[in-house]
Amino acid sequence: MTRQVLRLSAWERCLLNAGAALGLLCLVLAGLALVLGLKPLIAISGSMSPGIPVGSLALAMPTAAAEVAPGQVVSVVASNGTRITHRVVSADPVTGLVLKGDANPVADLQPYSFGPADRVVFSVPFLGYVASWLSSPWVFGLGGLLCAYLLYVAFFRSDAGRSGNVPAEGSASDSVPVAGAGGPGTRRSKWLGAGAIVAALAVVIPLGVVNRIEATQAAWTASAVASATVTALNTEQPKDLNCVRGSSDTKINFSWGAPQPGPLPLTGYVVRAYVSGGSSTGVRADTLTPATRSVTLDQIADNGLLGNLLGLLLGGLIGTNYDYTITFEVSAQYGSAWVSAPLAHHTVNATAKGAILGILLPTKKLTCLMQ
Repeated sequence: MTRQVLRLSAWERCLLNAGAALGLLCLVLAGLALVLGLKPLIAISGSMSPGIPVGSLALAMPTAAAEVAPGQVVSVVASNGTRITHRVVSADPVTGLVLKGDANPVADLQPYSFGPADRVVFSVPFLGYVASWLSSPWVFGLGGLLCAYLLYVAFFRSDAGRSGNVPAEGSASDSVPVAGAGGPGTRRSKWLGAGAIVAALAVVIPLGVVNRIEATQAAWTASAVASATVTALNTEQPKDLNCVRGSSDTKINFSWGAPQPGPLPLTGYVVRAYVSGGSSTGVRADTLTPATRSVTLDQIADNGLLGNLLGLLLGGLIGTNYDYTITFEVSAQYGSAWVSAPLAHHTVNATAKGAILGILLPTKKLTCLMQ
């Protein structure tokens, strides 16, 4: 008497077979990675485009410092801990390792330490996105469940490894010798168990490798070397300021010489008058043409430079006595609004004292004293 035992379903057999094949491939690749020291890298910037675009998965192997040569693509760790993958421009024990991204116009800002580096052997575009996806926590969870299911199918399910008719207990066939470990059912069970283990490794190993993958990015900071000479630009002031008595006691005349020619064109002169030691609000100024190198100060002229200043100080009062020491300045004015240092005369005396016809008409006098 016999009883029927369920076979593995078609999708379970496909899952075990595919998992076993993939697991064997993963074991081989993992062994090569351990022997050769291969390191997976994911490009997260475009500085090495188009050769290594964003999202590429690259494999790099350790390379001694003496074997690093210009033209190679290497991966190093910068001083701030960031991994940089760029092409070697020069490698020197003294100046260090100079790298440059293929998409960058100039080399990286600072050289890197000269020493062993990880040389990129090859890269696969966009495979880094898959590796990054596999590192998600929920993918780890699904992988663990798949491993558990494969092991359950191979070792713990009652119908695993058996198919067809099996003699029932108490039948006449119980006395017939049955092949032990070498029987076809036993061999099938072994193959299923081995396949399940390898398939489980096919899930575990990639997840473990993904967890070790490092992200590499660009050093977009560009450097440039330039030199310049700084030269001081002197704006020459007028020369030889002279002060003489005018045609009356209320007038004095100032004259000066043109400044020494310089790189900037002379556009005129700025003259100012203010009370010596007074505040900056009591300043009156005027602008003259380059051909004008003299000016007359007059206490009487209300629209003149000094007349306006005295009108400001006296507030329009008539017949007021006063005694002021006036400073007169002249500066050279140049293109681009440059103005020279002033040339000054500090001892102009403006007075109004006494009266000829009473206090309404005090005697005004303007004196140019020696400095």
